[in-house]
Amino acid sequence: MAAVTVPSLSPLQREALQRTPQLRRHRGTQRSFRAEGAAWPTGQQRLCQGLLRAALLARLGHRLQSCSQSRTPRPRSCRRAVARRPPSQGEAEYFKPLVEGDVLSASLRQRCIVGSMFVLLSLGLAKVALLSGSCAAPQVLLYACAVVAGVEFADFGTGVYHFSVDNYGSAQTPIVGSQIEAFQGHHEEPWTITYRDFCNNCFPTCIATMPFLLGFELFCPSPVVLLWAIVACAGIAFCQEFHKWSHTLRSQCHPVINWLQDRGILVHRSAHLRHHKPPFETNYCIVTGHMNPILDRSGFFTHLAALITRITGVKPRCETGDRFNYLLDRRE
Repeated sequence: MAAVTVPSLSPLQREALQRTPQLRRHRGTQRSFRAEGAAWPTGQQRLCQGLLRAALLARLGHRLQSCSQSRTPRPRSCRRAVARRPPSQGEAEYFKPLVEGDVLSASLRQRCIVGSMFVLLSLGLAKVALLSGSCAAPQVLLYACAVVAGVEFADFGTGVYHFSVDNYGSAQTPIVGSQIEAFQGHHEEPWTITYRDFCNNCFPTCIATMPFLLGFELFCPSPVVLLWAIVACAGIAFCQEFHKWSHTLRSQCHPVINWLQDRGILVHRSAHLRHHKPPFETNYCIVTGHMNPILDRSGFFTHLAALITRITGVKPRCETGDRFNYLLDRRE
């Protein structure tokens, strides 16, 4: 068969050949020659093509060398700041929450609420120190048990609340409607939470737990029970931050956070990401995640959903597959 004629290349065509997609198509043409059994281009044409490829590689190597020479090493603190930078103008649209009116930065009111939570926690710990008369071994053991029980209760409480807002209600539900809508938006675009400010992320749960914490601090005479309440309220108040860390890349988390996740003290990202597989029916707990295997294997949420359906006739969203379509429209 006659050799395939390749026309001479103009300067514009040579520039186009230096682009990767065009080069790939050129290689695909060579493979088609081999598949069809056609003759290869002549030696002069192959030489022309080889020179163009050599020029492309030389140009690419020159650019890489110039980039490496112009790049100066940055201190660790600078690299960490870059990894945690706020979204740029182009990224802002991508990381914009689906819920209308929602923002990622914290307002002065939100900062005051979270600051008030820290003040209440400090006052509660001070009261525990005043009420605890001695530091005998039995007393220390009771305090340790109170801390562990408070952490696990917080994990259980966040799981029950997470199950509730994931499966029932709407944006019009009184008191918790905004939380229900936010959790549904989080299912559609879970990465948005990683760009939330700490106070913006935690102020709703701080509002929910502050009355209970204040009541315990005013009326609880037992230091052990008060310590349990403080730890439980703190875990629930800041559970959204633990939740955010479970969605953040390991390279963008502080080494202490990664260490706590690896030791099972905080919910691990690999464990929580199992929740984000439709129909979103498992792994609801977001503090330590210790309660997830117990609740899931025992069918706790399945039995709870069956009880709610028997009483109200309403099925959970993890069974019906319902989604907030207007959030999907905003994403598109």
